[in-house]
Amino acid sequence: MTADNRVTALRFAIDAMAVDGNLKAAQAGDVTATANVFYRWLEGPAVMVLATDSLTYQQAAPEGPGTPTVKKGTTVQLTDIQQVTLSVAEQDSKGQPVTADQLAWSVDNPGVVALTPSADGYSCLCVAGTDGTATVTVADNSVTPPLTATDVITVVSSAATGLVISEGTAEDQPPAAPPAA
Repeated sequence: MTADNRVTALRFAIDAMAVDGNLKAAQAGDVTATANVFYRWLEGPAVMVLATDSLTYQQAAPEGPGTPTVKKGTTVQLTDIQQVTLSVAEQDSKGQPVTADQLAWSVDNPGVVALTPSADGYSCLCVAGTDGTATVTVADNSVTPPLTATDVITVVSSAATGLVISEGTAEDQPPAAPPAA
């Protein structure tokens, strides 16, 4: 898996640093350094604390309730023995924090990630389960249309901690080879 992770890390670094698909020769050292950071992350284990940011597109204050921004999040990779806390911050169309809304957390694959939302609903503990991919969604249904944000969590196996021997079915040995003449 190490060689695959090295290639993946280099692709991530080039994608992150290329402007309009072009990479300048002067950036080669930066790409290598960035690829090393991605590689260390891919090789894990790593715990990531992800906070959904308050980034929204600049827009004039709407008349009436306005149209909320839908934010699609990033991908988080965890080993099957890790957990991560996701946090969310809401703001109105003028950038002011909103904290009185009730948020609902859900996951499309509960075998991969188990959710434990905080009492106020503005964060949620995501505990890794079996290997796979799950999309965690947080929704504010008190506005029309509802606000939603998502994060994709991929769970991979952690390092081996034991060995298991499995026995096959007993069978007769093949006959001995005849002696050479």
